[in-house]
Amino acid sequence: MKVWSREERSRTLTAKDYDELAHAHEQISHSIWRTQYHVQPVTGLLNDPNGFCWYKGKWHLFYQWFPFGPVHGQKHWYHVQSDDLVHFENVGLGMKPDTWYDNHGCYSGSALVEDDLVYFVYTGNNRDENYIRHPYQLLAGMNQDNRILKYEEPLIQEDKEYTEHQRDPKIFRRHEDEMYYILMGAQNLKKQGKFLMYRSNQIHTGWQKLGELKVRGMDDFGYMIECPDIEKIGDKYVLIFSPQGLPAHKDRFLNKFNNVCLVGDLDLYHMEFIPDGDLQMLDAGFEFYAAQCANQSLYKDAAILEGWFGCSDYTYPATDEEGWDGLISLPRQLTIENGKLMQRPVKDADSLKKDLIFEVRNGSIVKDQMHAEMPRACIMEVNNAEDKSLTLNLFTWGRERGFEIAYDADKKKLTIDRSAMANQFNTEFGTSRSVHLDKGLSKMQIFVDHSAIEIFVNDGETVMSSRIFPEKSENMIRMAGSDIDIKVWLAGRSVQDEFKL
Repeated sequence: MKVWSREERSRTLTAKDYDELAHAHEQISHSIWRTQYHVQPVTGLLNDPNGFCWYKGKWHLFYQWFPFGPVHGQKHWYHVQSDDLVHFENVGLGMKPDTWYDNHGCYSGSALVEDDLVYFVYTGNNRDENYIRHPYQLLAGMNQDNRILKYEEPLIQEDKEYTEHQRDPKIFRRHEDEMYYILMGAQNLKKQGKFLMYRSNQIHTGWQKLGELKVRGMDDFGYMIECPDIEKIGDKYVLIFSPQGLPAHKDRFLNKFNNVCLVGDLDLYHMEFIPDGDLQMLDAGFEFYAAQCANQSLYKDAAILEGWFGCSDYTYPATDEEGWDGLISLPRQLTIENGKLMQRPVKDADSLKKDLIFEVRNGSIVKDQMHAEMPRACIMEVNNAEDKSLTLNLFTWGRERGFEIAYDADKKKLTIDRSAMANQFNTEFGTSRSVHLDKGLSKMQIFVDHSAIEIFVNDGETVMSSRIFPEKSENMIRMAGSDIDIKVWLAGRSVQDEFKL
C-alpha cells in the first residue's frame, strides 16, 4: 500500500488534473466491486454526504471528496443529482478549497433552500503557517444553474473555549419563531464531545452563540460529536449524530465510530433536548456514519436520510489498491411510529427490481433461474410469518459460509457474519453484528450491490449494513429454513458511473 505524504494529501484540484483523473476513473470503472445503484466516488475517496436537498425539481447531494486517491486528503465537494432518489447522475465538482478560510479543505456542511437559492453552511478547514488548524463556519450559495458562489466572511469564527474540533454545521429554520439555527459538533477543552447551537434572524450575518445544547439525562458522548443533524417529524424531533469514543455495550456500539439518534422534544428556551427513550443506533451493521437529512418539503411527516457507507479510520484494502474508496447508502425514509424511529427504503427503490429469478413459497421452490449462483446485484425479500429460524449464505464458495445472515428464533436474535469471506478487513472491530428483535423476525428486504449489503428488517424496525468484497470465485448461495417465502430479483443499474469534473 502506498504511503501518502502530507504534500500529496494537500493537493487541490486544478484544470491541469483532468487527464490524470480521467485515466484514474477509466481504471477503477472496471472493478468488480463498483456498484450499480449506490453513489460512489468518481475517483479517489468519498466520505460524508453534504448539502443534501430538494431544489428546482431535483434532489441534490454532495459528498466529501479527495480526488487523487483512497485516503483522507484535501476535502472537496462533489455534486450528484437525482429525480427520484434512485437514479443518480454525476454533475461534477461542487466546491474546492480555494479561499484562505478553507485553504485545507471544504469540510462537511448542510443545505437550506430559500430565496430561490440553495445556501450551504460548511466548515472551512484552515491551517496556518505552523500547520495549526483553525475551523470557520462558512456560507456558499447555489443557483438553478448549479453555480456555487462562496461568501467572503465566516458566519461563525473559531471559538477558543473549545479545541480546534468544531465542525459539521446543520442549518435549519424554525417556523415557530422564524429564526435560523445552526447546530454543530465540538470538543471542549476537557476533550468531551458537545453540541453547540447558534441563532440568527438572517442567514448571511448576525449569528450569536446560544451555548451548548444539553441532552436531558445523558452527558457522555465520547470525546467528539461529528455530523449532528436535527429534524422535525410530525410533532417530534429526531437528533442524529456521530459520537466518537462511545463505549461498546453488549451488541451495541461495536464499530469504531457509530451513528446514533434520539427521538424527543427540543426546548430551545432551556437549551435542552428531552429524549423519549434510550440512545438508538441508526444502523446495527458494520458501516454507517455521518448521516444527513435532506432539506425538503416533498415528504410530509417524514425525513429523507443518506449516510456514508463507511467509517472514519477504516480501511478497505480491496478497493484501496485500485485507487478508490467509499459509497453512499441507499436513501432512507424516516418516520416515527409509536415513539420509535422507523427506516425504510424510499418508495422508488422498488424500481430497481428487474427480472424475478427465484421464488420460494412456504419453504418450497416454485421458480429457480439462479441454480444456486449468487447474483452480484440483486434484491431479496424474505417473509417469515411464523417467526422460524433461518440462514442465508451469500457469496459462498466450496464449504465456506460466505456472508451469513442467520436468525435464531429461540433467542430472537438476527446476526450477520462476514468472517468467512475471502477478503477480510477491519477485523479488530469484530466480524459479526447482532440485533435483538423483541417481536421476532417477520420480514427482510436485502439489497445486494457488488460490494454492499443493506438489510431492512421488519418493515423499518432496524437496518444492518455491511461492505463486502467477494472474489469472482465466491459466487454461490445457500438457504436454510422452513415455512418461509423468498423472492430474488436482479437489480438494475440506476447510478451513472460517468466521468465528469
